[in-house]
Order: sequence, then C-alpha cells, then structure tokens
Amino acid sequence: MTRQIKDAEHKGADIAEIDWLKEKLERLRRERGDEFLNEVEFFWTSGFNHQKLPVITSDDPEELQFFEWGLIPFWVKDDSQAIEISNKTLNARSETIFQKPSFRDAAKNRRCLVVVSGYYEHHWVDKSGKTKIPYFIKRKDSAPIYLAGLWDKWINKDTGEEIKTVSIVTTKANSMLSKIHNRKPDDPRMLSILTGSSKYSWLTPIEDNSDIDFLVNLCQPISDDYLESYPVAQLRGKNGIGNVHEASMRHSYNIIGLP
Repeated sequence: MTRQIKDAEHKGADIAEIDWLKEKLERLRRERGDEFLNEVEFFWTSGFNHQKLPVITSDDPEELQFFEWGLIPFWVKDDSQAIEISNKTLNARSETIFQKPSFRDAAKNRRCLVVVSGYYEHHWVDKSGKTKIPYFIKRKDSAPIYLAGLWDKWINKDTGEEIKTVSIVTTKANSMLSKIHNRKPDDPRMLSILTGSSKYSWLTPIEDNSDIDFLVNLCQPISDDYLESYPVAQLRGKNGIGNVHEASMRHSYNIIGLP
C-alpha cells in the first residue's frame, strides 16, 4: 500500500486520509516489523487465496487490522465446514445481509471498512466467458477506497486458533461497472464503496430496526465520476502476470468494442 499512497499524494488526494493511513502503517512497522508488512502487502489476489485484507472495525476504529478474506461465521463447527463456507462468503449482497444466516449476526454487530487502492473485475468479451479481459477500478485521485465489509471471529475447536475473517459487501453496479462486469447482464454488481460520512455511519452501532434500513441504503452504486477504470494484463493462468506491482498498469488489447 506504500506505493499507492505515494501515487495518491502525487495526484493531490485528500491529505487527511493519506496521513491517517501513513500513521497506521508506520505504527504497524514499529510494532510488527517490515516482514509483517511485506507479508500482507499484495497487488492482485484471487478471493480463493483468502488473502488478509486491511480493515477498520467499529470496536477499534483507530487500528488498521488484517483479516482473512472469506467470512467464517462464529457458529461454524469444524475446519472442513470453515473451508467450505469461506469460499462462498467472499462477497455479501447488501440487500440480504440482514437475512442470510452466514451474514446476519455480523451485519448487526460486526461491520467494518475494507481499505484498498483499487480492485479488479473481468469483462466477458463473449457470452461464454472464454475470452475475459481484466480491468482495474480505482479512485480518480488514486486515494484509498473504503469498501463496506462484515467480519467475524471463529475459533477452531481442534487447535484453539482464533481466526478473524471478512466479507466484502456488494451492491447494484453503476453504469461503468455494468459494462465491465457483464458476466450476469441482468444483475450486474459492484463492490459497495463508502465515502464521506457514510464510512462512519456504516460503523455506528444499530439501535433499532430503522437503522437496518438505513445501513442497507448506504450501499448504493457510487457515481461513475468517482472512479477510473482501464484494462490490465491477464492476471490468471499460465500467462498471467499474477501478484506483482505491474498488475494494475494499463494494458492494450487488439479487441474492438471494449468498455
């Protein structure tokens, strides 16, 4: 994230946001060392790798923590069930987070913000998905993106290990993402991006049922004007560039009609 912060500074992003992250990263460096920061830094990952993501929680909003991607509810019985369910809970639809058994307790009691420099979506060139082009989505000013998230804490009864995990909330796609993330053209989705006071509202404890409706309504498609998107090199497969800094760099394809 250090390189992304420098890029954001260069493009004139909000100084307060940048300074907050720099302070938290420096504290982590002092407390846990460069080795830990190198371990958690990544440029691209598949959700099924269950990478640790940087999060801000309501119970400790001044700390930047790192939780495994793929929520494991506290009630999961054993390791095999934990593995199975974490592959299905990478994302959570905002419209149903307070109804689905995997998410409803976390939605009521453990909401968080996931802090990223951007994220990737694949565009299907053909209806079969045989040809897919990855896109990088970021803020125009390169400042951090704050995603609505849910987290939980699960204890492995066999080992006693405590694992904190997170799911990223999705919402209906805006016009830009509808064109890019077209795998399901009748129901295009995007990650739920929170800005301004909505970030703090998302972390505020629920007092009554009206708060539930308010929180669901926070997860609206962000304006196209807030974001920038462009194609990048192939990320997966034998020719994929993988988890390197160049993953988010613009790439040209000789394909007509790309978004």
